[in-house]
Amino acid sequence: MTVGFFRRFFSALVDFVLVFLVVYLGFILGGRTLLQNRVDYFDDRYAIYTQILNAYNDDLEELQVAYNADVAAANGDADLEAAALAEFNAKASMLRVQNTIDIEPYSESLTVYFVEIIYFFSIGLIILLTLMSSITLGKTLGRRALRLKLVIMNSSGETSTPNPIQVFFHDVVLKYFFILIVFAINMYYGALLILLSLLIDMILMSVSRNKTTIRDYFLRMRVVSADYTN
Repeated sequence: MTVGFFRRFFSALVDFVLVFLVVYLGFILGGRTLLQNRVDYFDDRYAIYTQILNAYNDDLEELQVAYNADVAAANGDADLEAAALAEFNAKASMLRVQNTIDIEPYSESLTVYFVEIIYFFSIGLIILLTLMSSITLGKTLGRRALRLKLVIMNSSGETSTPNPIQVFFHDVVLKYFFILIVFAINMYYGALLILLSLLIDMILMSVSRNKTTIRDYFLRMRVVSADYTN
């Protein structure tokens, strides 16, 4: 029988977490050092960068404490509270400007490093998800744990095992690839795309007779119970 959204979601979550942990381990063991070596004098730059950020956060925290004290001292006087807020905003703005000036010599090269970390994880996830799905023909650890399997469904209702290319398009290209590309370009839009894709899948599986997603429909595939029989 064709399974619903939540079993498919949790099987995909298991697969993604496992692959992410492998990529993260690769980053810890060698990827991080490799990317750091691409930045000249990384250790010195990062140490100063961190000091500047810490000093900025400390100053901002002290400013917040002073503002809270002024509001408490105002004892409900709207004019005094407004004056305290105006002073806080003015000083906070000055701190932001000064922080931008202080950190600019270090942020450009380090920004490249942080962006390359995102690329490292995105590319690593795509490669490992591709290998995992294609080699197992869709019988990933997540699907095994949830007792699911990916099958080709023909017009007569008979099922067959998909080939690696079909699995690649179903489980990687139409499932993760575009999301990870968008996430690598902009993390905010990537997160929104993840939520949107989950919402679309949930709606389609709820309203369609065969509980299919867009990728299921176009590739004529189904995710069914592992003990499914025609």
